[in-house]
Amino acid sequence: MKRKALVFLYEGISLFEITQLTAFLTSYQTVELEWILDTVSSEKKLIRSEDNFNLLPDYTFGEIDYTEYELIILSGIIDFRKVINDERFIKALGELKTISSDRPLIAAISAAPILMAKAGLLDSCQFTCGLFEEDIDAHSFIKQENIVRKPIVYDEKNNILTAIGFASRNFAIETARLLGYNLSDDAFIGADKDRIYTPEELTFFRN
Repeated sequence: MKRKALVFLYEGISLFEITQLTAFLTSYQTVELEWILDTVSSEKKLIRSEDNFNLLPDYTFGEIDYTEYELIILSGIIDFRKVINDERFIKALGELKTISSDRPLIAAISAAPILMAKAGLLDSCQFTCGLFEEDIDAHSFIKQENIVRKPIVYDEKNNILTAIGFASRNFAIETARLLGYNLSDDAFIGADKDRIYTPEELTFFRN
């Protein structure tokens, strides 16, 4: 049976912060080992991403069972105000608290932890976030004593990984490691500008 991850969708979602991770789980794998990635939101309607892509969720919250998934992914969002006021969204996110054992790994980056804080998932969890201090101060449901000033933080007790947006590559690596993949620190680093590649290195065959 293929492994499954669930991506939460909401207006203004940042795609680039999670696509290294989602690409690794899918196109980097063989057909037999690629993950199933489902998307979910409050309604089955088109959602406009931060970079103006239109996304249509696979499911609404009432149609999914969290225990079917090994990973929950929440990406960043520039204007989180509309989402934190979506009662259906926050209620559905908060239902992850009711899973006492074998809860999926929750991986959230950039401003997404404010959604988790509103849902009560970070009440007793250490986390980091990509939020302005003014926004942190303005929302009392954010437990400031739990904030760790690091690019990426994993709270083992709660099985929650959080990261600041600029650490999206590290976020992908650490999430993959927690899922059992052996990735080096320089994974996804791209081309080396300080070396000259030979034509043979840049010639590719399907088989």
